[in-house]
Amino acid sequence: MCGRVVTTSSQLELSRYLGIQEIREARDCVDYNVAPSGCLPLVWVEPDESTIGGVDNRVFGSAKWGLVPRWARSPVIGARTFNARVETLAGKPAYRAAYERRRCLIPIDGFYEWGPGSGIRQPWFVYARDQAPLVIAGLWDCWSSPGEDIDELRTCTVITVPANRDLLPIHHRMPAILSSEAWTDWLDPGQTKPEMLEVMLRTAHDGLLARHPVDRRVNDSRNNGPGLLEELEVSANPCPLEQGRLW
Repeated sequence: MCGRVVTTSSQLELSRYLGIQEIREARDCVDYNVAPSGCLPLVWVEPDESTIGGVDNRVFGSAKWGLVPRWARSPVIGARTFNARVETLAGKPAYRAAYERRRCLIPIDGFYEWGPGSGIRQPWFVYARDQAPLVIAGLWDCWSSPGEDIDELRTCTVITVPANRDLLPIHHRMPAILSSEAWTDWLDPGQTKPEMLEVMLRTAHDGLLARHPVDRRVNDSRNNGPGLLEELEVSANPCPLEQGRLW
């Protein structure tokens, strides 16, 4: 599961990194402790009608974390849909349509995960070993209240897969991290072959991630700031999770 992330790269930095053609919103989602219902940076594609054949443009914007399908009666469903297990994408009604047509990239700078500690669960900051942004596979949708003239609510969910060896000592699940070679195919709404999509959602290779323990202040999402990322002097090698144990 992924329930807290870090988004510190600027919109300009991420746009250059991801090859963005259009920035839809002039806002940065800079936050050292993003919880579900918070703001996440988002990349999706839309056809460019000014080009022959309508070539897809990568659009950079933001979304509320917690997917609200457009058929939902209320946005409260988003409190339960901030993570989407890869095993349920094709069959679960909340994700099925978005998985087919509204896939997105969610660029983050790291995430927190809680694992075994000395008598209490210990938070760890997890990030790319080379310090580059992590580009997470996600789904997005837009919701509006029936009969009300209000702006659409754009929302998203983070797809999770079984953990690799970098994370397994802490937790049994991790976000689905996409390589740059997979970004175009993942965003392409014309790519609907289940076998192609499933290949892109495999567990990340071992050695991609680094981690270190951080202060338990991250447990409260109201706490923020770069100090949350400072490494604590505790054991960097927690005991592996018990087989089958779920947090």
